Amino acid sequence: MRGLWIVAGLALGLGTAQAQARPLPPGGVTAAEVIEVLQANGYRAQADVDGVGDPMVRSATDGTNFAIYFYGCERERCTTIQFGVAFSMRQSPGLAKINEWNREMRFGRAYLDSEMDPVVEMDVDLELGATTEQLQSVIGTWSALVPAFKEFIDF
Repeated sequence: MRGLWIVAGLALGLGTAQAQARPLPPGGVTAAEVIEVLQANGYRAQADVDGVGDPMVRSATDGTNFAIYFYGCERERCTTIQFGVAFSMRQSPGLAKINEWNREMRFGRAYLDSEMDPVVEMDVDLELGATTEQLQSVIGTWSALVPAFKEFIDF
């Protein structure tokens, strides 16, 4: 777990130099703001829409595609976002392994989907306000979490 924090700190340190921190309007974030921060930190980012019509952003880290889902959206501002990625595997890591992740790691909730493939997600509450610097930090944490989870499940 300590390695995850070292990597997150490095990712955050690299990103901080690339984008100027500024507060975002109250009430959450927009997909465009999240895309701007991702791109300012060297990530590809593409706007999309989820199955119920809410905004979604597609990106990648560590060679792994992931999505950012938006919840509590009102007039384009969304109060929470969720990073998520599922891994299609021939052999499921099993529930005991996933429970071990959830027990040992503070960030990134994991579960097995209906096909017994591992999924990791990370929720972020931005309802009371956010800054671009905070989004950089969240992205840094996620970018450290994904390879740590891949290693943990032997992907």
